[in-house]
Amino acid sequence: MRIYTFLAGLFFLLWTGLVQAATLNFNGTDVTGCSRSGSQYTCASLSLADTDAIVIASGAAVTVNSALTITYNQGLTMSGSAALTVKGNFDITNVNPNNLRISGGSLAAPGYTFSMGAQAQTISANISAASINMGSNNVNVTGSISATGQVSIASGSTIKGPISGDTVNILAANSQITGDITAVTAITVGSGSQVKGNLTAPTVNLQASSLSVTGNVKALNSLTIASGNNIKGNVEGGNVTLNDSNAYITGNALVDHITLGWQGRVQQTITCKAYTPANPCSCVTNNSGYAYTDPLGPKCGAGTQAGPDHFQITHPPTALTCSPAPVTVTACADAACSTVYTGAAQVTLTPGGATAQINASTPATGIATSSVSQTTPASNVLIGLSSTPATTGALVCKSSVDNSTTNCRMAFVSSALQVSGAPRYAEQDDGTAAISISALQASSSNPNACVPLFAGQNKTITLKCSYADPSSGTLPARIRDANGNLIPLGVNAGSACSGAGAPVSLAFNANGVATPSMLYADVGTLGLSATYASTSGSDSGLTMTGSGNVIVAPKSFAFSAIATPQRSGLAVTPVSPATVINVSALNALNKVTANFGHESVTQAVSLDRLLVSPVFSGNNNPPVVGSVLFANNGNGVGTASGLSWPETGTIQFTANLSAYQGAALPATGNSANVQFIPHHFITETVGTPPMACQSPLNCVGSPAGFVYSGQPLNLRITAQNALNGTTANYDGRDSSLTAKVNLQGYDAASGTMAFPPSNPSGSRLTDGSTAQNTVTGIAPASFTAGIANTQIAYRFPGAYAVPAGTTALAPPTDVLFRATTTYSNGMGVSSSSVSAPAFPSGGGGVEAKLTVVTGRIMVPNSYGSERLPIRLPVQVQYWDGGWKTTTSDSVSSFTQAAVILVNCSKGLASSGNSCNGAVKAAQGTYTVSTGVLPLPNGQLVLLAPGLAGSVDVSVGGFPYLPSTIGRAVFGVYKSGPVIYLREMY
Repeated sequence: MRIYTFLAGLFFLLWTGLVQAATLNFNGTDVTGCSRSGSQYTCASLSLADTDAIVIASGAAVTVNSALTITYNQGLTMSGSAALTVKGNFDITNVNPNNLRISGGSLAAPGYTFSMGAQAQTISANISAASINMGSNNVNVTGSISATGQVSIASGSTIKGPISGDTVNILAANSQITGDITAVTAITVGSGSQVKGNLTAPTVNLQASSLSVTGNVKALNSLTIASGNNIKGNVEGGNVTLNDSNAYITGNALVDHITLGWQGRVQQTITCKAYTPANPCSCVTNNSGYAYTDPLGPKCGAGTQAGPDHFQITHPPTALTCSPAPVTVTACADAACSTVYTGAAQVTLTPGGATAQINASTPATGIATSSVSQTTPASNVLIGLSSTPATTGALVCKSSVDNSTTNCRMAFVSSALQVSGAPRYAEQDDGTAAISISALQASSSNPNACVPLFAGQNKTITLKCSYADPSSGTLPARIRDANGNLIPLGVNAGSACSGAGAPVSLAFNANGVATPSMLYADVGTLGLSATYASTSGSDSGLTMTGSGNVIVAPKSFAFSAIATPQRSGLAVTPVSPATVINVSALNALNKVTANFGHESVTQAVSLDRLLVSPVFSGNNNPPVVGSVLFANNGNGVGTASGLSWPETGTIQFTANLSAYQGAALPATGNSANVQFIPHHFITETVGTPPMACQSPLNCVGSPAGFVYSGQPLNLRITAQNALNGTTANYDGRDSSLTAKVNLQGYDAASGTMAFPPSNPSGSRLTDGSTAQNTVTGIAPASFTAGIANTQIAYRFPGAYAVPAGTTALAPPTDVLFRATTTYSNGMGVSSSSVSAPAFPSGGGGVEAKLTVVTGRIMVPNSYGSERLPIRLPVQVQYWDGGWKTTTSDSVSSFTQAAVILVNCSKGLASSGNSCNGAVKAAQGTYTVSTGVLPLPNGQLVLLAPGLAGSVDVSVGGFPYLPSTIGRAVFGVYKSGPVIYLREMY
């Protein structure tokens, strides 16, 4: 029999050693276990060995008529139009990413569940199933995802393709979705995610915070936009809620009802589906803090029209017959032209017949430049346009000099001054500062050609400035004359533009053009008019006028001082004694431009950030939250409100202006460095407690449980922001993190007494090892993406020998585990839910709790015949005023190697009390059940030595379960009748 067993085992080893990894190639050839018709395969099942792989060529289609799970060491390769259909649950969750080579094709589990993503897997394929689970790790899928039931996509995933299902859940945080998302029932998108596509479902929930949707959202039942989120598109919804704070919609909103939380806003028009002109905002609950009259407050109106309300032509009062006069055409969406029409339009202008395309490119501005022209002089020429689409309102005309309303008439003259200037930055005195003034007349031989009047001459021209937009100002334009002097077009350089202007000597070049520099210390669209009236010389009696506009923009922005560090996710605070954070618009000399913010159309200043640190690869750099408002009375100084950042690290806030009054004059400005630290820590015990709570103990924790003093457990510390999101930049790869995170135990009831109990005092945290080394904290290097895991134990003081000696044994003690760290300026971060000056977590912290007990192994005394084994019912116990059996412990175990046999006597001793090896513990592993080594075969067995004597027995190897010493005596019998075993001969 023994020989047969040996040969069978040897054969098995030889056979398994010869097994090699197999590849199932579906490439147009037969595959064992599958039927084939051309490149179409049908398999009842696919049975894979541990390292087998499936390879499906482009054009091949494989159908498996049962469930399929591909494990870590197995593989799947597909390309092109390859297709794999599984009629059962289809699971590639744990496949090693290196073994998953899917560059094209489709994966389907019709009527069943498709799962992937416990590993960081990347595939390119279309996926369809009844339900789809995108795992617990970062996944990267290029292709469509379609389910008849639920689609669940894990945190940090990247999906490039449309997603559809009954319900679609994009879990927090930081997923990147490029494609439309459609759901029959509901869509939920987690914090920090970025969606570039349209969202359509009856119910849409965008969870806090730092979430952005670039696209339109349609949610006819309800739409919830949580704090710090934004939709860059239009919204159509039933009940729409923008939660506190800083949630916003950049487009229009067509709704049944909308609630604007604190600093919530819709940048375009809100249209109530039950719209009434008498009360256009009847469906709006405005808790934003912005009044309806505030530029950031809600603006309500009728739905989008089929075409513009009207057009507006901005034109000069006078033009030359020999040159087309530039005009600007604006398509207005409402009668006040407070918003522009964003659809496509074409206009044809008169006189001259020039055409212009409006909103022919993105982003839609509603504005186009064109011209009007006429070759015969006339003083009162009507200008106009025809358009596609047509408008419902009448044409409006504005003067390009001062933005005043005109009667849509202008003069065409044969000689005039022309004034123009490229957009420039305020007070920037360089090559961009020149303006152009030319004296021209129609050629006598060609009325369509202009010829210069003042070629190579110096002439004195009266120049005036005016304020077109904003309509008022406090400073004049200054013109550098032919002698290099700056001449203010006001009483002096510190006064406003004057009606009289100033005479300025100008040098005209050979082409009859003067190009003096113009400086302006403020911003806006300036009107410049020029007049030449000669009373002597060859041109005596000649009078010419001309006008033009020059756009002058701020050069940069500056932030007032922001205190540092700040807590992640909280609104930042200024340096005391300031109470607000200001952003100032500056000219090139870093002086405030007081007119910024007074423009007729609010200039959109956006907030962004510049990441200073950390710089390690894979750092997280989410958008900042907040807004900048330049009010009409701000005099160039705006207020930044609600500024926050949900990460850790150092950033500079930036204020950015992409264009000014339609001119490509970008301006930006940075704050000083602002460090962000976690708002709080949370501590958690990983997994379930070693032992469930047992009566009469009242344990703490969730779930409630307890451990022995000194017993190792796994503790997780997570750095979080004020919105309870993990701050992934709190990472050991950030070289600026130098302070360790301190770990301490506190009483669970109040959280104020360190290392309970008070009697006996001296408890400590250890590493849970045999040596029980003291632990005071963990190094920053232990953190990865905001999370650190470490093994600890809570150890009571005192002697663990039995009896305990002079130190009292600790009773069951409820302990919480606290994590704290302190930055160089004294600010600290804590897991405590109790605020303190250095640790103002304000209730954000959450701390792990467990009940800790003093434990021991109790080895009883026993006796018996030297010819028979002795069985010892060893127990595990805890101290609660007395030793009690740990009935919930069914995991503590030891082997015979841990059994300590010493202090032998009589026949069991060799010399003195040394044991001679006659007595031994039986081989095996001993595991307690409900706190006791179970009867009959589970008890600790001392084998019969055949000699009389005694031995001391204990169990070692447990740093957290010290052992009593039991005495086993061989050769001692019970009194009373004795039954002997008779040997058979």
